[in-house]
Amino acid sequence: MTYMTSKTIIVKDKLEPQKLLKVVAFDNSKAITKPHRHNGYLELVFLSKTSGKQLIDNCKSLVKTPCILIIRKESVHCWELEVPIEGYVLLLKKSFVEQSLDLEIARLVDEISQFDILYLKENKVIPTLLQLLSQEENKICQEGLFKSLLAKTLENIGKTEQSTSVSNDLYVKFIELLNTDSKIINNVAYYAGLLHTSPQNLSAACKRNANYTASQVLATYIIKEAKRLIFYTNNSIAEIAFVLGFSDKSNFSKYFKRYTNFTPSEFKRQHN
Repeated sequence: MTYMTSKTIIVKDKLEPQKLLKVVAFDNSKAITKPHRHNGYLELVFLSKTSGKQLIDNCKSLVKTPCILIIRKESVHCWELEVPIEGYVLLLKKSFVEQSLDLEIARLVDEISQFDILYLKENKVIPTLLQLLSQEENKICQEGLFKSLLAKTLENIGKTEQSTSVSNDLYVKFIELLNTDSKIINNVAYYAGLLHTSPQNLSAACKRNANYTASQVLATYIIKEAKRLIFYTNNSIAEIAFVLGFSDKSNFSKYFKRYTNFTPSEFKRQHN
């Protein structure tokens, strides 16, 4: 896969402002896409016929059908798929889940969002549910069909991975801030302030739920965003350091190497 770089990462919006959920048949003209991220929605791509590769945040996956590609709203992704392609694309705004009184929907969305790709067993119910969802406009009916779709999907992967705990409200809100803020700030106290707590309490919540300190959790997001900017843009290392809130290129390079064992320049050379 080859990529064109620019100063910014493309942001796409394929969901009308008034729509909270949308399902459409896969458009074969979108078999090859350039790196981009989405404007505030989760994308689930159910594929029943194709092959190829997907790249999400510099992690490659082989596309083997049937499968589902899970593209979170903060991720940068692209793919190269073989035509003809059969499948459906589902776009979901956070407000659809928030407005639902069925808490099971939020749990199912959280569970499936832990993955980039899931390989499914053959199941005729899933395409039927997607077809029905593509035609349904009633919100209550959409909720029922969507819940059934997620449940059937998770039921048909035979996965053994443990999903991330969402029991701690403070931890969940911290992760939500990191996922939704347009700019990641390298400062735990900044996020603790937004959450009306102390850095110590925030770190304790992270340790209980993820077995990492708040600084370590924050570092995963900073490094992930740094890799995106290095990989997908032609910004200089100094420019990327400034965007991520580091005082200078040297501090950023030391931070990046501490968590990756590579300097930003080394990482960039490896992925050119």
